Amino acid sequence: MPWILKKKCIACKKCVKRCPVDAISMSKSKAVIDDHTCIFCGKCVKVCPVHAILGEREKVKVDVESNIKSFLKKMKKHNGSATNNRILKGELKQLERQKKIIQGTIRELKRFKP
Repeated sequence: MPWILKKKCIACKKCVKRCPVDAISMSKSKAVIDDHTCIFCGKCVKVCPVHAILGEREKVKVDVESNIKSFLKKMKKHNGSATNNRILKGELKQLERQKKIIQGTIRELKRFKP
């Protein structure tokens, strides 16, 4: 799924024009992708002159970095090793729960036949 870095978008509309399913529109002079319409073809990623649209790999990397930053901020806020240990365990538990939800959803979606 392509993802737009709003700070980088220069509103050139090249991605809007290139999208074969009209999944990209402009809002407040920034490109916006409709997740439900997008077919993940990647044409918008290739046409963006300022690399404001990220592909799947880049999005995953940015999301992981964001999660780690958020976690480290929590750890810094609570400066006790026992508290930090509980925070780490809680974070891991939450991520495992999300992983199970995603895996279950993938399993069910694979059963669908269009």
